[in-house]
Amino acid sequence: MNQIGQEEPIGFSRLILTTALIAGVFIVWAMFFTPNKPPEQTDNKNQPATAEKASPETRTDAVQPAPPIIPSEPLSADEAGTFKIENGEMELHFSNRGAVLVHAFMKKFKEKGASSQDDLVSPLSEATQSYPLAVLSGDAAYDKAVNEGLFHVEQNAQGLTFKWSDGKGNTVIKAFRVEDKGYVMSFDMSASRDGRVLETVPLIWGPGFSRLTKEQAKNKYYQQEYVGYEAGGKFHKAVRGKKPSGDPQDQPYGGSVSWAGIANNYFTAVFLPEEPISSLKVRTMSVAAELQELHPSETDISMIIETKGRGKLFLGPKDYPSLRGLGGQVFRMMNWGWSWFSAICAFLLWGLNKLYAYTANYGIAILLLTLVMKIFFYPFTQSSMVKMKEMGEAMKKLKPQIDKIRAKYKKIGMNMQTRAKMNEEVMELYKKEGVNPLGGMSGCLPLLLQLPVFWALFTMLPNTIDLRGAHFFLWIKDLSLADPLYITPILMGISMFLSTMMSGTQMTEPTQKVMMYTMPVMFTWFCLWAPAGLTLYWLANNILTMGQQAIINKQVEKRALEAQKAKKSTPKGPSRPSHA
Repeated sequence: MNQIGQEEPIGFSRLILTTALIAGVFIVWAMFFTPNKPPEQTDNKNQPATAEKASPETRTDAVQPAPPIIPSEPLSADEAGTFKIENGEMELHFSNRGAVLVHAFMKKFKEKGASSQDDLVSPLSEATQSYPLAVLSGDAAYDKAVNEGLFHVEQNAQGLTFKWSDGKGNTVIKAFRVEDKGYVMSFDMSASRDGRVLETVPLIWGPGFSRLTKEQAKNKYYQQEYVGYEAGGKFHKAVRGKKPSGDPQDQPYGGSVSWAGIANNYFTAVFLPEEPISSLKVRTMSVAAELQELHPSETDISMIIETKGRGKLFLGPKDYPSLRGLGGQVFRMMNWGWSWFSAICAFLLWGLNKLYAYTANYGIAILLLTLVMKIFFYPFTQSSMVKMKEMGEAMKKLKPQIDKIRAKYKKIGMNMQTRAKMNEEVMELYKKEGVNPLGGMSGCLPLLLQLPVFWALFTMLPNTIDLRGAHFFLWIKDLSLADPLYITPILMGISMFLSTMMSGTQMTEPTQKVMMYTMPVMFTWFCLWAPAGLTLYWLANNILTMGQQAIINKQVEKRALEAQKAKKSTPKGPSRPSHA
């Protein structure tokens, strides 16, 4: 006789089939939906020039590549100025004092409450006068001369070339160019010191990356600046070190580094040189108290790299297709964890965006995605939930007998020997009645199958630009942030408790009862600060589970009534013969 709650032989096969189907979906998606690498960049000479201070005589038809040897005659500008190059996605402002990047505006992105577009250059740069793309060789005198020098500027429609020489053998050329569209900027640099051409050009990005608000600094789900890089074909992530007590601390990273980037939750700047990066350092520095109004953090980081001087720089949002198209492990800058787990996150984001295309509301898209996932897992969770309910009903009937056994041994006195005997007697009762007390463990299968989805959404939602500022309705104005009124977390906790009660799970041990009541409380506490989109998913999933459980309860009840009727109608034995 099969025990109630005992898994059928086909159960394990279904689990294997489930895993295979999920893996197959991810493989098909990776094969057919991964974006191709973007085409090679081409010049667009029809776009009007965007120089703010360049004079007509300094303009050229094309950005001049940085030659290996620069004339030793003094070359500089008469006054400081700001110059810009732009396309439909970004607007880059350069200062000719040091030929550095002073603003990198993202035209299509604007943080809620901000007066201008997102700027990837931190306000700390202006406060400390240390800007991205400044030269940082370690020679203080040389670095000061270069970064304070006024560079001669040549500009065309899409590019800028900065040239500087002190006439004493110290020279620098920096050339930058953007395309008609996209977030990639080409760079070409060369430098010499004391008359000798430098094999590599040392550059810095920092301090900081983009703007950090007080709300973001307090939000545990917001990832402040970190550095990612690829060495030996593997992705590595570096974060700030311990708070330095004195001078900034440099953490060097060796190996053949093919690319390196700095990022926060939503944007990244990735250096993609033509030849491997010869040196990479992450610098941790203290943020002075008076600067913490600009950057509310006690520490910050800068990224220092040395390149051969030519390559590309991606400046833009952490958009999975765009980063995937850059090749290698650059897509890992999404900060989604392991490579295989990134595939799950990418698949869910792809599905979410497809649903958003029809609904124009990410909250509704999350609800529909929850429904789709519920339907997908339904064939594999239904059997487990039915068995869990049947086991719960069987345990409910046995509870009076189990309580009687426990009361008997409690009078005798509980010790290790009597407890062992009590457990043996309880197990005999289970065996006699055909109940498997561990059969309810199969009810955990629905949760286990959905945990990768839950964790993927937990990882993805706060780390993708798509959900930032996404409005749902009424008080939920940003699905990447926590519910400000805590309504959805509380409803989620209540629905989780009700779902457990509806399953009919019988907790015979005090510790089990404590867990049944504390788990919803723990998940509610967890969701109080989780992204509202994640809480919305879990709430919707619980409600759908309650609906599925209600149907199962009716089915089990009907089956029990039919079994009871069949038992009553079945003859107990042969009828007695009549005596004449």
